[in-house]
Amino acid sequence: MKRWVQLVAVATVASASALAGPQDNSLVVGTNSEPVVLAGDFLNVLSNSVIKGEIEGYLTAPLLVINAEAQPQPVLVTEVPSLNNGRLRSTEVGGGKRRLEMDFTLKSGLRWSDGDPLDTDDLAFFAEVAKAKGMPLPNADLWDRLNIRVRDKLNFTAVLEPAYYYDATASFADNFLAPSHKMRAEWDRTKALAAPLELPKDAERLSELYRSFFQRFSTPQAINSGQLAYSGAFRATRWVSGNSIDMARNPNFTAITPEGGADKYVQRVIYRIITNTNSLLVALLGGGIDATSNQGLTSDQARSRQLTSRAAGRFEIWSIPSTAFEKITLNKYTDFARVKELGLDDKRTRQAMLFAINREAWVRSFFAGSEPVASAWIPATHPLYNPDVTQYPYNPQRATELLAAMGWRRGADGILERTVGGKTVRFEIEFSTTAGNAVRERTQQFFNEQWRQVGISVRVTNAPASVLLAGNFYQRGEEGKWQMLMFGLFSSLQEDGSLFQYRNLNSNTVLVPSKENNFSGLNFGGWRNDEFDRVTSQAVTEFDPVKRKELFARAQQIWSDEVPSLPLRFRATPLVVRSGLNNYVASTFSGQVGVPGWNAWEIGWASRGAVKRYDQARIGGIPIR
Repeated sequence: MKRWVQLVAVATVASASALAGPQDNSLVVGTNSEPVVLAGDFLNVLSNSVIKGEIEGYLTAPLLVINAEAQPQPVLVTEVPSLNNGRLRSTEVGGGKRRLEMDFTLKSGLRWSDGDPLDTDDLAFFAEVAKAKGMPLPNADLWDRLNIRVRDKLNFTAVLEPAYYYDATASFADNFLAPSHKMRAEWDRTKALAAPLELPKDAERLSELYRSFFQRFSTPQAINSGQLAYSGAFRATRWVSGNSIDMARNPNFTAITPEGGADKYVQRVIYRIITNTNSLLVALLGGGIDATSNQGLTSDQARSRQLTSRAAGRFEIWSIPSTAFEKITLNKYTDFARVKELGLDDKRTRQAMLFAINREAWVRSFFAGSEPVASAWIPATHPLYNPDVTQYPYNPQRATELLAAMGWRRGADGILERTVGGKTVRFEIEFSTTAGNAVRERTQQFFNEQWRQVGISVRVTNAPASVLLAGNFYQRGEEGKWQMLMFGLFSSLQEDGSLFQYRNLNSNTVLVPSKENNFSGLNFGGWRNDEFDRVTSQAVTEFDPVKRKELFARAQQIWSDEVPSLPLRFRATPLVVRSGLNNYVASTFSGQVGVPGWNAWEIGWASRGAVKRYDQARIGGIPIR
């Protein structure tokens, strides 16, 4: 009864605020995830979550944006560099590699939300911080290859060597500016403290210094006290942890003026944080939410009768083909004793765990078969997709054979045991995912029972997304903070294999987070395969599309044999949008990874005069009825 009362209360409060949407020209977005930090963490050192990037689409303006048609579109700059406009130059540098030079011009009259001029000083500051020694970036490769030459307050040249095939179209579709007038003084103090430190000896101390710098400008307290200025169409006004993030229209955003004038479009955006997706559905039905986030409802909830039948006509409900790769990553850091004991660094263990779960039955039961089982990390929607890779159909007998070959035998209670280093080890493993996500928690129950049938005991250790997806948790596998993690990763048009490379051979950047590299990199499971590194490093510098696809096909074959992560499915993102809300759209690659809000400046209500520019069906949405 208490739970029912709580849900009704959520719906009632939501309903009271719902009508404000068109009336006060606001937008309320419902999300099941809360960012750890926002905006001030401009290099994603503290966190690199999808919800962080989605909300920052409102707060920070990119140089270019990947639009709904998966094409680069200028935002802060005057045009996209190309051979035709003379802003792009390509030079052969030997060894089959190239150097690209790209000339950019910032639009004139740009200002931060506090009125301070926005110019190349802010770009140079961003680059200086990114290139600081020991900066624990999620992927340092771009900054190892990139140099910025500032010519004046509006003009700069980006030089990339070696150049990658996607650099001319997608590498600059991101935020490359930070408010130096707000952050420079604190950075100079941080830089002075970092100057005498050396790598790798002082890596931990450097990490603490840098994290402290970004923390100062990106926490709820920093946001609420006005520590930052914003380049995007909105500015953050209030962040109530665990509840909501409030943003107001930025009057100084002049980079793009939507048709009819900015006053006809949404003037306030509120992200309501409801981590339990069942409660999120209740709030949506109660009227307190106008649209769902990329991190919103589950697929089955979007197809529920409450929405499709009982709320007919109130919402448009779409399924957006996504590159989101749902997977389970096993810890493979051999310095962590549990890895060796359980054999997680042996591909036979990972193969056995994959054979032991019935993924086909899972997608039929959970998603009505609408979301495909994954075989590798690149989806069928991506131009580099290879369908001819190793498959792992449900085969518990094969799983048992692989585990037996590693010395595992059933104990008295049916759980596998073996002798490692002279002691008896039971196959008991901790399994963590984002608490409150109904699909993931039900998935755990589904798979845990199947693993138990082959003798593997699983203990659930879930945590909120704000904990699990923080860099000081998921990137600390070396320290044994986790054994098995389930959450999603995204491919993008800049696919380079870096999610699973040990080392990028073009920049010699190690991408497995460890104390040695200040916990930088996205290969947080610790997998290493030299051929995979060689093939993917060669593929990104290959400008012949046929050869590039062949190299990535080989990379996917290697990956599917080694299964560094257990591939589960490719998500289709449910997007629920209140009728009459224009331009709140998403496509597979919009904003790089399919998030709505990539065009924050032109989202608005038809009743307030917002002009509709996008047809969700035409750009790739599948209606749910």
